[in-house]
Amino acid sequence: MEETNELIQKTKKYNFFQIDFLKAWMIILVVLDHSRSYMGPELRKVMGFELWERIAIPVFLIIMGFNIGNSFARKNAYTLRELYSWNYFKNKLWRYIFPFLIYYAYSLIYGFIIYGESFTQLISENWILDHIFLGLSPFGGPGMWFIPIIFQAILIMPLLYRTFIWKPKLTVVLCFMIEIIIHLAAFLYVGEITSYEDLMVELYFRYSIFLYLSAIGLGLWFSMDHDIFSKKNIFIWILFPISLLYLIQYQFFDYRVAIDGAYLVRGDYNYLVFPYSAVIVLLTLKILPDNSKKRIAKVFKYIGKSSFHIFLVQNLYFAISETRYNFWVEAPLIMNIFGYSSNEIIVNLLLLIMNWIITISIGLLWWFIETRLRELKNKVTH
Repeated sequence: MEETNELIQKTKKYNFFQIDFLKAWMIILVVLDHSRSYMGPELRKVMGFELWERIAIPVFLIIMGFNIGNSFARKNAYTLRELYSWNYFKNKLWRYIFPFLIYYAYSLIYGFIIYGESFTQLISENWILDHIFLGLSPFGGPGMWFIPIIFQAILIMPLLYRTFIWKPKLTVVLCFMIEIIIHLAAFLYVGEITSYEDLMVELYFRYSIFLYLSAIGLGLWFSMDHDIFSKKNIFIWILFPISLLYLIQYQFFDYRVAIDGAYLVRGDYNYLVFPYSAVIVLLTLKILPDNSKKRIAKVFKYIGKSSFHIFLVQNLYFAISETRYNFWVEAPLIMNIFGYSSNEIIVNLLLLIMNWIITISIGLLWWFIETRLRELKNKVTH
């Protein structure tokens, strides 16, 4: 444990431009992913989305582990009392919960505007489980499932970090094992999805952070040493080709790990794909500088820091967009708030750019105002 602490202290840093850069690109990809949510499967296959676009959430999960590892290391926090401190929860409150509550209020208001009195009936079923315990918005768009993952991470990360500094290798192995067990549990409990009820039960499994724990474990490991050529990271070069081969088979040849139609591995965010995204994170940390004073670098830095606010904005943006037409039948190639549909490539590219401009600019402005108000509050308090 002392050796682990010493290594963490040597490698800890306060800011990584590479991480802000990655977060900026990944939130751009999230908006792209939700803009083209209803493209045909053949078009998605040809464009190879799994290899370059669907990496956004895996990268965010790895960054989650990486950042928390560096954050606790900077604070020299080792005991559970130090890790589960008031400052820790206060930071998470302002970073995630406060913006989410604002988003939650706006989603409620818009839901009542669109659906009127019937909105109460739409959200009344499983209210406690969905909207209180899990933290799902009553009027949410694609990607809303990631909010419960963030909230659960806030609760378990200090405990996970405490285990990590005690037994780093064992912790990462356990992260993989726990995730595999959850996948097997979903396989045994849900089996093949043949009904709407099966799908709903499947979704509740996907709202669990334990289904993505290996990515967070990898991020924690790299917070200790993120040199891609380090001896401590040789294992990722063993896992990477396996992960790449699986993704190629999954994307282009419709390969699924299944028995009689029931998936042993659920979804495309799992322990078989995370090593591929981990190499992308490590290569970015290796190639890009820790700091950059270029103007374009500042743009990526601010987009990266406001990525959660942008994530919330795009959720509401696409939720509003989906109410403008019957998106199950008449969905456009590029989802947009005006419900405009076209088969022209240029038009769809312009619609995508419009989605980026709207969601990123509003999220960035929201984060900027919130940050400045917090700074003013701290000056007044002190």
